[in-house]
Parts: sequence; structure tokens; C-alpha cells
Amino acid sequence: MQRPKVHPDRRELAEVESTESYAPRDRVWVFREGEWDPGIIYDSSGFAATVICRSASARGNEIEIRTARFLARRDAIVPTIDTLTYV
Repeated sequence: MQRPKVHPDRRELAEVESTESYAPRDRVWVFREGEWDPGIIYDSSGFAATVICRSASARGNEIEIRTARFLARRDAIVPTIDTLTYV
């Protein structure tokens, strides 16, 4: 899936996958700070997923927790996030 163009609150529920459908290292788009950014799944449950994203304000990465509405599958490879070895 390409970078979503719609705000999470306007997504059709049929397009939103459950967070428990994601596995560690799955590539995702994460809606944060008003934009869809690349991330990878660290862990997930039926309620939410823990994702690793690039830090918007500093060098490095951030770990965040997001519900399903704020995640979307990502096919595109982003080497700066997809090559992390500690996931």
C-alpha cells in the first residue's frame, strides 16, 4: 500500500486492519503529527500495536503505541527504518 492520503478519522472501517493482524517487523504507515510516516511493528495485541518510527525532532527512533485506525500496511521499503536489527 502506498502512503495513505486520508486522515485516519475519515478512513472506511473496512480498510482498517485489526492490530492483532500485524506481526513484529511488519512494515506500516503510522499517522503521527498530522502525517503518515514509515514505521515497523515491534509488537501488537488486539487493542494496539507498538511501532518504531523515525524521530521527527531528533536523530534516532521513537517507540509509540497506536490503535488500528492510525496504522496502514506499507509495501515500500524505507532503508532507514526497515534495516533496524533490534526488532
